[in-house]
Amino acid sequence: MTPPLSESTEQLIHQLTAKSPKEIDLTRDDHADIVYDLTNTLVSLIDDRSEISTIESYLSDQEEKGTLALRLAVMLAKSKLWVRTLDTPLTISVVFAVYKEHNRIRTRSEHPHGEDFLRKKVGQLEWLFEQSPSVSWELIIVDDGCPENSGGIAKQIIEENNLRSKARVLFLAEAIEQGLDPAKSLEDTSQSQKGGSIVYGMWDAVHRNKEGRHIVIYTDADLSTHLGQVGALIEPIQDSGKKVAIGSRREPGSVVIKKAGRNNRGKLFIYIWKQMIPVLGHIIDTQCGFKAFDAAIVPHIIDDMIESKFAFDIELLVRSALAEKDSIAKVPIAWIDSEAASTTTDIQPYLPMLKSIAKMYARYMEPNARADEFAKYVAGLTDTDFGELLEQIPEAIVQREPVEFNEFKGVGVSDLYQP
Repeated sequence: MTPPLSESTEQLIHQLTAKSPKEIDLTRDDHADIVYDLTNTLVSLIDDRSEISTIESYLSDQEEKGTLALRLAVMLAKSKLWVRTLDTPLTISVVFAVYKEHNRIRTRSEHPHGEDFLRKKVGQLEWLFEQSPSVSWELIIVDDGCPENSGGIAKQIIEENNLRSKARVLFLAEAIEQGLDPAKSLEDTSQSQKGGSIVYGMWDAVHRNKEGRHIVIYTDADLSTHLGQVGALIEPIQDSGKKVAIGSRREPGSVVIKKAGRNNRGKLFIYIWKQMIPVLGHIIDTQCGFKAFDAAIVPHIIDDMIESKFAFDIELLVRSALAEKDSIAKVPIAWIDSEAASTTTDIQPYLPMLKSIAKMYARYMEPNARADEFAKYVAGLTDTDFGELLEQIPEAIVQREPVEFNEFKGVGVSDLYQP
């Protein structure tokens, strides 16, 4: 049960809610400015994180859309208040990949889908750490072989805005050409779909920063996840000794605005992979692009990976879980969909990802009859077969929430579409 708010705090919440837009779009400068204003007001008036948590619980019970911006602001306030407590040196590297992001990296005035995400990410990190002199940070952009030269555009933006001390650009093609360790399994950038570039960025981050406390984060290119939440993400690593912390959109305290209807397809994906990879039992949202790693574990989990495409998240988590029991923390986050120029389709990644996960099962998991059956089923599916399966997802999966799939085993291969 949520503790009652003081009268003054309740009045403050009503005042801030009144200033919140009914809808929120973080690609809009005016909406982003409102969130910053709300957050700064909270931080200036309330410096007790427990009180902020009480406000967070109170707002999570409200269904009015007018509280969405405020709920994000509360999460940012918790993150910033925790960051202020850091008093020992810490380096943070934030990695993201770019592929066909030549439009979204522009400003809205330059292109209708422009998000200006590079400069905004820098601004988000500057805001978060502006009062934390013990923290140094860097933004690492990795070009995944973009035919439109997204990496080159990023370099231009960095030069024009004097951001060389805060952001740098890597090119996966150069790593492949030079035969660098994280790219040795690749012959061409076409063999990577985000995963190869993220792993290269993580490798480069730990390769350059070999001394002192260091945390490596990767995120998505778009603005769906506000980087002001980095404090909340790294807290379990810094304070609780976890090796990995993953942002999750499926926790009770998460704030999620999703514009596309992928829910049932996502449930099917989660159900099937859970039958093959039991070591990630408590994890549901493997694909959220907001994960942090203690730099000490990174060399051990990125070496000799078998996946360089969209299922790379799962392989990193599997290897982390096998390296150290109970090493992964889940962190509820705010995630506000930014999909106007998304470079992935609604359904295309699911089947290739499942096929990759079947290979991970064969490499990393102890064999068992049920998992064998699911892995064999997935390996035999064609795109046409999978399309048929998506049209007839078993009701026992549709009617349940993914958190139930940790225990529910009521749908077997024989209950799924048979080619």
